[in-house]
Amino acid sequence: MKTIISVLLASLATMVGAQSSYYATSNVNGGSSSSSSSSYGTSYKNNYYGYSGAYGTNLFAETDSSYYDGYQQSWRYLGWYVKCGYPSDRYDDSGSGSHSNSDEGQRWEGNNYCQRYLIWAAYVDESYQGGGIGEYSYYDPYSGAWDDSACDVHGNGRCAPMDCHLSNTTTWKLMGVFKEASYFGDDAFFEQLFKHEGVCLWNDDDLYEFMSESREEKWTQGCVNTGIQGNGYYFDDSSYGNDNGNYLYLDLKPTWNGNMTYGLYTDSACKYEYEGLDIDPDSVSASMGLLYGSYLEAWNDALEVYKVCQPCKAYNLQQQSSSWQYNSSAGAYQYYKNDDDDDSHDDNDDDSLANDPNEGYFQCDDDAGYSNVNQCMKFRSHAELEVATWEDLVTATNQGGILQVDVGGTIFGSERMSSEQYKYMTRMRRSELAEEAKKYSAMIAEVNALEPEAQEWNGRGRLLMTVGAALFVITLFRWCKRCFCSRREEEVDISKPLLEVPPGDLYETLAREHEERVAASRSYDTATSRSYETQ
Repeated sequence: MKTIISVLLASLATMVGAQSSYYATSNVNGGSSSSSSSSYGTSYKNNYYGYSGAYGTNLFAETDSSYYDGYQQSWRYLGWYVKCGYPSDRYDDSGSGSHSNSDEGQRWEGNNYCQRYLIWAAYVDESYQGGGIGEYSYYDPYSGAWDDSACDVHGNGRCAPMDCHLSNTTTWKLMGVFKEASYFGDDAFFEQLFKHEGVCLWNDDDLYEFMSESREEKWTQGCVNTGIQGNGYYFDDSSYGNDNGNYLYLDLKPTWNGNMTYGLYTDSACKYEYEGLDIDPDSVSASMGLLYGSYLEAWNDALEVYKVCQPCKAYNLQQQSSSWQYNSSAGAYQYYKNDDDDDSHDDNDDDSLANDPNEGYFQCDDDAGYSNVNQCMKFRSHAELEVATWEDLVTATNQGGILQVDVGGTIFGSERMSSEQYKYMTRMRRSELAEEAKKYSAMIAEVNALEPEAQEWNGRGRLLMTVGAALFVITLFRWCKRCFCSRREEEVDISKPLLEVPPGDLYETLAREHEERVAASRSYDTATSRSYETQ
């Protein structure tokens, strides 16, 4: 781990240091060259994408002046991470998508102070030869096998692997890594994916309906209060918003293999995870009408197909017959397809009926009434796309919520793990938490056992303090009295010759004092005379 962190920091220092010299001249794809806000293909025209200085050096395919066909571009879904203090405006009714963001299906809405971000990557095949879908073989994540049927049915002799999900790919070059703020409403990542490329990749109406309904109703929109109180031992009073009686909050939690789940948190920003074993997130999400258990597993399983390399152009491998049909109005054979929707409406782009490299094969007629849509373009035009920076990728790697991605030789993200490995890690973590709770309970029991003795000593201590206080008061009183009385005695001595001599003895007293003064004067005179005689 220390080695990985060192490599990341070293790479980061190198890339950031190069930013000032490369920013103006290099083609660093990932955003727009014509706008201050980075987004995938803001300067999009005929599948042309702009560039950004987000990484500070040229790690990507040249995209500043090059045109790339939609069929030579690919993408893959990486996972999630959390970034606090940078909320998105996707929760606002105004939003920033291309259409209205009003969603009646959303029932649980909270704050997004700790924003959940989805991350995906885009690639290009610079050796593309114009063969469309039939120029590649495709990996099936469910069977673990490669499918060459597209090459066999309508290939051009080149059958390159669609393997941008592999770090050692020699076919695909990274164009950029992007992030999308969590939003399950319309005109966002999942809505656009499901109704375009998704419906054709799944080829399962029931699964499509399940995923669409789950997107609309089974995910919270931000951090929400569950109304359930947790064990106070697991709450930190310094946590943000923890002034509400130990109530638990719930939000999306990034987890292994880029999967999604729900987590319980001790604060109203959903930053600090609740680690108590007394409350199960699955039970809470089930009680709130959200995804849980096998339904949550089904959701994540359906997304596996997007975690491997997919063409940006929507396709359907099950459509292995051509849609070539005779058009009487045109007096010629043409490829029948639904409306074109590439958001550029250019007569010369590769979505036109006359320019289908697949010649009607593998056609994806989506749920929006279009054919062979460019899914990457949809992410750009209908979502709130941003460049994922080095900081984002390092954070996501540390959180363990994204799959591996190679950016300029630096590997971010985590390796895939099996469900058995994940269950083992979860079991070990729960065991550690249980052991901690056991030690805490034993400590509390020990303290409680000492409570009677502690109360006895507490009583003794209070008694001693009371006695000590009384003695102190008595001592202080006697000291003050002594000081006061001593001062009075001094005053009496000074005034005694005048005030305390009884009137009957006054004559005798004055006579005696006179005699004493006369005797003293005579003694003085005698001593003085002797002194003179001596001289």
